Amino acid sequence: MNEEPAVPTRTRPATSVDVARLAGVSRATVSHVLNNQVERFSADTVERVRRAALALGYVRSAAGRALVMGRSDFIVLVVPYTTFTNLQNVVEVLSGEIEKVGLSPVVHFSVSRAENATSKRLQHLVETLRPAGVVDLGGLSGRDIEFLAEVGCPLVAEHEKPDFNTAIGELQARHLHGRGHGRLAYAFLSDERDDPYGQMRADAVTAYCEQEGLPAPLYVRVPLERSGARKVLEEMLPRTGTPLGVACYNDLVAIALGEAAKTLGLAVPSDFAVIGVEYAPVGQVISPRLTTVAADVPVSLGHIIQALAKGYGGAEIRRATPEEAFRIVQGETT
Repeated sequence: MNEEPAVPTRTRPATSVDVARLAGVSRATVSHVLNNQVERFSADTVERVRRAALALGYVRSAAGRALVMGRSDFIVLVVPYTTFTNLQNVVEVLSGEIEKVGLSPVVHFSVSRAENATSKRLQHLVETLRPAGVVDLGGLSGRDIEFLAEVGCPLVAEHEKPDFNTAIGELQARHLHGRGHGRLAYAFLSDERDDPYGQMRADAVTAYCEQEGLPAPLYVRVPLERSGARKVLEEMLPRTGTPLGVACYNDLVAIALGEAAKTLGLAVPSDFAVIGVEYAPVGQVISPRLTTVAADVPVSLGHIIQALAKGYGGAEIRRATPEEAFRIVQGETT
């Protein structure tokens, strides 16, 4: 039976030299074994190195691994500079999938910048960390993508990315029309943050109206504060009349408009109907309860999970359709 190595008393973090000394091997052997380059070593040597590292609580240096391998063990998730109600769910799902392929996630939050400018923060992160890849959740500009190609950092994505935002806009429009609303509008979020998704959804509402012979939808921008939302509604209604159905950028926009409608004495949903996106908990506890588009987060991220599997050796999955990824949660606002 192999005995546990005697662990010396230490007051500093263990190094690869400590592991090599305890295992009775060279530092180079430690580096190879802990990087899973074990073909040239006996099973006993591999076991001794791994047991010594575990006994010492040794943690590999990401910088050192990046120098040896040409990349680190990190995948960077780039989050856009926008509202993201279900961000935690998205990060949790992708983090789990990244860990399944033996890598670790790092979340990078984009900031406001000139259109198509390179993010200096992202550039510094990539050059310093040397990630194994980057996952774009809508925060990369065209110049960012060019930079990643220039430095040889893989962009983790399938070549044919599903157009889920178009599917969301069409789902909202079809639902409102099906509930009897022949006059539609689309409400963007009026905010200093970017909007990487809204225009595609609004275009889908417009396309649906053209297809069904409905009037072109009015576009409005709604701030998340009571007087501003009411002002938008007061200016919109003379142009559209009632009844009116509004597809909203997210649940917060829908809630703001719904509350404004009540202050103007409009009946929701007969005079004024709203549908949000993201299935935010707050929308399900207000009155009237919000109708929204909910995403099956793992399914809606299937194209990214599939790309991770192809690029880093995970289990491949079937691509999801929009019908599988999104559903209407019927509330009391439509």
